[in-house]
Amino acid sequence: DSVILINNNYGEEEEVTAIKEDAITHLIEHPIQMKAPTMPTKPVYMPVFLTVKERKKLRRQNRREAWKEEQEKIRLGLEPPPEPKLRISNLMRALGTEAVQDPTKMEAHVKAQMAKRLKAHEDANAARKLTASQRSEKRKRRLMEDTTFGVHVSLYRVKDLSNMTKKFKVEVNCKQLFMTGAVIMYKDCNVVIVEGGPKQSSTYQRLMMNRIKWEEDVVKDADGKESPNSCVLV
Repeated sequence: DSVILINNNYGEEEEVTAIKEDAITHLIEHPIQMKAPTMPTKPVYMPVFLTVKERKKLRRQNRREAWKEEQEKIRLGLEPPPEPKLRISNLMRALGTEAVQDPTKMEAHVKAQMAKRLKAHEDANAARKLTASQRSEKRKRRLMEDTTFGVHVSLYRVKDLSNMTKKFKVEVNCKQLFMTGAVIMYKDCNVVIVEGGPKQSSTYQRLMMNRIKWEEDVVKDADGKESPNSCVLV
């Protein structure tokens, strides 16, 4: 209010506050809207997914281009032409008179070529195969989520957590999903707090509410009455 006050203060309670009449207009000043902390700093674009027909068409085009490039290299003499793909079933049709003259030799030649193709196929698969550390890193990247703009916190109340098997599942699944949290144990009220990304929280909620059969255990209250164990998402 210092903009409209003459003496830059309100004065005493009994006094009438002196203000600048000409500083008051019919205009309204709207404050600048601030972005929420969970809003991403970069624009988010929706990915474009191709239909099955479009994917098949794109694959045909790519294979056609690769085949044309390979044929051009063979025509220019940069690469040798590929050997005919011989099998036992097309041995007579592909080799003709050579197979008739010495069938044993031709059969051995065909089997050697088949073994060579199989070895090349297995070597290509082995080259693409991930190592144990790479598989572990890939799984870790798939499970871990970016919690820079927000963390999902879930709180579960369990009547009894004395069953070591169920307690082990609660702790180990939290570690496997790369979540953080704590377990507070008391005689008739146990609290499990976990925090992580939305997918991690959804997976952990499915574990706590569906996969673990809490009702299998029987819990006695202070009066000695028996009731099935339960888990509630608070």
